[in-house]
Amino acid sequence: MVYPSRAVDVTAELAKTVFGTLGAPLLAQLACRARVEEYEVPSLLNPQGNALEWLRLVVRGHIEIIARRANGDEVSIADIGPGGWATWLACFVAAPPDHDFVSSAPACYIALPTWAVRETCLQNPAMYPAIFEEVGVRMRQLMEWTGQSVLVTPEQRMAKLIHLLARTQAIGTHSGTLHATQSRLARLARCSRQSANLLLGELENKGLIRLAYGRFEIDDLARLAAFSEAGSVD
Repeated sequence: MVYPSRAVDVTAELAKTVFGTLGAPLLAQLACRARVEEYEVPSLLNPQGNALEWLRLVVRGHIEIIARRANGDEVSIADIGPGGWATWLACFVAAPPDHDFVSSAPACYIALPTWAVRETCLQNPAMYPAIFEEVGVRMRQLMEWTGQSVLVTPEQRMAKLIHLLARTQAIGTHSGTLHATQSRLARLARCSRQSANLLLGELENKGLIRLAYGRFEIDDLARLAAFSEAGSVD
């Protein structure tokens, strides 16, 4: 569902991103090309095999990138939270993605036409290093997850996942609130919801997280990270 851009201060939100380096006239021009999307139910934003025509900035909620098989099996391979873009590759890679892009609910995004983003970048090549840095951070997080998650216990794996999601949501260095459901964590961890609930309960018993409806309170991010690495709680 698309709403008029006045529902969100598009210019202010874009100014917080890599586009903030643009001068006010160019930023305003880009903002005029944007649209605001709000979703009250989970929605398929872009099916696999279809070219991505919009680059979406997550304002609220999150976008999952899901790989599906012909037999119905699916796995969540990425989760993009507030402040993240889904995805830069859509602007610079011609081939359509092999994955579905699915919106959470409720959610709000600022969507920019990919052609407008390409045009802006061509006119302002100094933006490329900042974009590449964002892509690089995402790649490092993916490598960190895939490389370390297979070498640790299930509890550590869940702790690692929560810590990575906290970082993608730009939660402060010490504590904060991770907005995520237990079913979402189960999909990302590739385990059953029952198993995820047991693992989350163990982390809560260790004082690493506090469970609440639709969110997790993290009192000490450093302590959570240390447990995900070492498997012990100080």
